[in-house]
Amino acid sequence: MNHEDAQEAELEQDDQYLLFYVGGDIYAIRALSTSEIVEYSTITKVPLMPSFVKGVTNIRGNIVPVIDMLDRFNLGKTEVNNKTSIIVVNYKKNDETTTQLGIIIDEVYEVDDIDSDFIQETPGFGTKVDKKFISRMGKYQGDYIAILDTQAILNIQELSRVVK
Repeated sequence: MNHEDAQEAELEQDDQYLLFYVGGDIYAIRALSTSEIVEYSTITKVPLMPSFVKGVTNIRGNIVPVIDMLDRFNLGKTEVNNKTSIIVVNYKKNDETTTQLGIIIDEVYEVDDIDSDFIQETPGFGTKVDKKFISRMGKYQGDYIAILDTQAILNIQELSRVVK
């Protein structure tokens, strides 16, 4: 593969999104921001954390903090079933180092392209989820879905705030 082909392949991947269900709605995140999707497994609670920080789990020998997306959105708590999964997301800290965090989702939908021509700014109203968690809206199969801002959802300072 020559340099131009590599750049074209990277641009194509940039339009790829992981689509998944949380609370009955479909959301998307950039596929490149994820490292893997794993089955829901045992989570060890960590005391004094916000309710949406469910604890930590062991994924391939790494201790990964896990966040319940539904609880993070203040829409309830995820009911775990056989389709519940954890998406491992690469979070870039301010010092540009990357750490992995897991997000609990109801079900993976698919990985697909959302053409940049069909991505628009987030409206100031009309979404269930706080606008700070949504980076853009993408038109997918005729419907608009929220493309989530993983940096805002997984904000380390907010997640590590101790609850008294």
